[in-house]
Amino acid sequence: MNCYKCFLAAATLLVTATSVTAGEPIRLTTDGTNKRDPVFTDGGKNLIYCYDETTALIRMVRMSIDDRKVVPVFDDAGDKHHLEPAFSPNGRYVCYTQCTGNLTARLVIRDLQENKAAYINHSGRGGTRSPAFSPDNKLIIYAFAETGPQQLWSITPDGKNKKQITQTQGISNWPSFSPDGKQIVFSNTRENNYEVYVMNVDGSNERRLTNNRLMDIRPVMSPDGKQVAFVSTRDGNHEVYVMNIDGTDLRRLTNNEERDDYPSWHPNGKQLVMVSERDGLFDLYLVDVPKSKLALK
Repeated sequence: MNCYKCFLAAATLLVTATSVTAGEPIRLTTDGTNKRDPVFTDGGKNLIYCYDETTALIRMVRMSIDDRKVVPVFDDAGDKHHLEPAFSPNGRYVCYTQCTGNLTARLVIRDLQENKAAYINHSGRGGTRSPAFSPDNKLIIYAFAETGPQQLWSITPDGKNKKQITQTQGISNWPSFSPDGKQIVFSNTRENNYEVYVMNVDGSNERRLTNNRLMDIRPVMSPDGKQVAFVSTRDGNHEVYVMNIDGTDLRRLTNNEERDDYPSWHPNGKQLVMVSERDGLFDLYLVDVPKSKLALK
């Protein structure tokens, strides 16, 4: 056994995940282009995602689940990359990262009702990342490195009241709200690898949920707030996992030789959409999430 395999074996022993049978994933797209950031809207009727329209342009599109028709989200996107979309629960706002090149990413908040946009700028060299709306539509949490490592920030949908809410070592990214708006799950690198944490929305009462020598990234809270889906390389490949909100009952949902990434919950709380690589092609798949054996009340 070589050193790399020894390292993987040691990491696997650290936290054992149970493999579960989730049924054959349902393939939603068939074009094979590189995709990212899927998110359901309109109660699950539509799926928003971003894909490589060309090798130099990332486009945001909307797909109807009924007829699989795909159309651009914005007709005026031009040559700007649009990625990491987040929609307010009431459907009024969409927030996303816009960029035109390296180190030019900024947060955009569009008010679809008033047909206007707020552009969020920071000092420092970097870009905004991973916006998430609170359930009451009043707050957006996102990541940015203004001074020092990347931290989590909050802002209101009108582009005002910008506030840093974490002051931690390591890089923080991928915030996701609990359905009551009181907690956030996110990943951080203070242990020299990404681990998943949960904290109150004001940054207090932080708890670590994973303990793994390899990376645990892109955590997303389930619609009922009882489970967290995330991506991990703990078994030597990008796979999708689910655990309870207290870190118990860790389960691996995918078992694919290539990459499974970008999980996002269906509003029914019983399925996840993900980007899955098969034979070098990237498409969206819908996978069932079996119930936890240690379901929290």
